[in-house]
Amino acid sequence: MSDGDEVGPGEEVLVEREELVWRNAHPEWIVDGELTSQAFRPTPKDNKKLSGARQNKVSADEHFKEYTEDLGLASAGVWAVSVGEVQDEQLRSIYDEHSPSAPNPCPKGHTSLDFTTVSTSKAKRIGGRLRNRAEQRDVQHPRSI
Repeated sequence: MSDGDEVGPGEEVLVEREELVWRNAHPEWIVDGELTSQAFRPTPKDNKKLSGARQNKVSADEHFKEYTEDLGLASAGVWAVSVGEVQDEQLRSIYDEHSPSAPNPCPKGHTSLDFTTVSTSKAKRIGGRLRNRAEQRDVQHPRSI
């Protein structure tokens, strides 16, 4: 994490290793009842930054409700990885809810998992490992999945 240590205005790199970052998973990312690694790796439209929300600003339940009801987006549920797990992959969790680069509308607690320093092939491998961590933790909301 050398070249990408700087952050933009209104951004904060999260450092509390135990804090969770919520990630909504599109229903297509559930195959045979299992979360696929697509949930934790960027697509071209993501510009190498995955959207999530930080636990210290919003609960998994609130994040799911805002994502599905307020923003009208599809979600099979909310999974989570810890800031420490992201750090272990040499990536950063960037709280950017108040940044000019934040999505509009911006979900409460918006946090980006920053893949800008890794290649696409490495991002796929990292996504798989983050998915494994999220699966070990199990779905955070709704609990009935």
